[in-house]
Amino acid sequence: MHFSNHPVQLEVTSLATNVPYQTLAINLADPKHPIAPGVLPTIRLPPELDLNREVILFGQAPAWLYSHLIHRCHSATWIGCYDARSQQVVVIQSRIPERRVGDALPFALNRSPCPVILIGGPPNSGKSVLSNALRLSLIRTCPQRQFFLHRANWDGEGNWTYESNNPKLINQLVQRNEYRMHEKEETATLIPAYFSYHAQATNNLRSLVDCVLVDVGGIPQPEKAPLVQQCTHYIIISRLPEAVEAWHKLCQPHLQPLAVIHSVRDRQLEILRTEPVLQLVAGPWQEGQTLSVPECLSQVIVQRLGL
Repeated sequence: MHFSNHPVQLEVTSLATNVPYQTLAINLADPKHPIAPGVLPTIRLPPELDLNREVILFGQAPAWLYSHLIHRCHSATWIGCYDARSQQVVVIQSRIPERRVGDALPFALNRSPCPVILIGGPPNSGKSVLSNALRLSLIRTCPQRQFFLHRANWDGEGNWTYESNNPKLINQLVQRNEYRMHEKEETATLIPAYFSYHAQATNNLRSLVDCVLVDVGGIPQPEKAPLVQQCTHYIIISRLPEAVEAWHKLCQPHLQPLAVIHSVRDRQLEILRTEPVLQLVAGPWQEGQTLSVPECLSQVIVQRLGL
């Protein structure tokens, strides 16, 4: 690993893939805190990086960091970026005729698929907040592991929603990017294709990290079955007790239950039972304020999944 005390750590590697491409792996030393653009002048490329051959950029990092590294590696034979959801390398710059800009090359990682936790429940129960808080809690609990939060819904939100100090801008961006697919005339064909895509993306992500979290939206519709079948475990969070059973029916018998959270607006934490499935009353789940989950939930996940 190069420059180990730096917040951006770069490593030249040849990942366990079907083709041994030279890869520049990007690792953020403290993924709990977003890096600042001021780190760019201090970044040094590893001396073993060979710019007389291809360079594949690999890892979770801001777009501006990727742009900077692409500029720094511009003399490489060709440059590609890894798209985790499609398991492809997309060629973005090339100096040789064998590789053209826009080529998408298979880039499958040779590793066993990791566990996938589906997070479901009715609208306005706190699913998105729980998903982000769980991601942060697991990173703190298991810093040696890699976690990926995949949002398989069309509400316009992403992890960036929870990493900004400008809520007004965030609300504007979310509203602008929300695609209300369920209100379109072609819904009957759009929704099955949408969840088939996210099922394949989830399957691809399983070979990349140690645990995937999937936020599946607020309705336990049968069209989600392909996505459900790519998961291994599930958590239900619901403000409506009567809505819990429908989510059990969607997830079983394919998935193993980890927890049922009865969501409340007041500050409360009450463990109702721990066996056979953790059940608790917990709240509030507030965007921008809830950055962790109850320790009992983290412990159950770590123990049951062997993290």
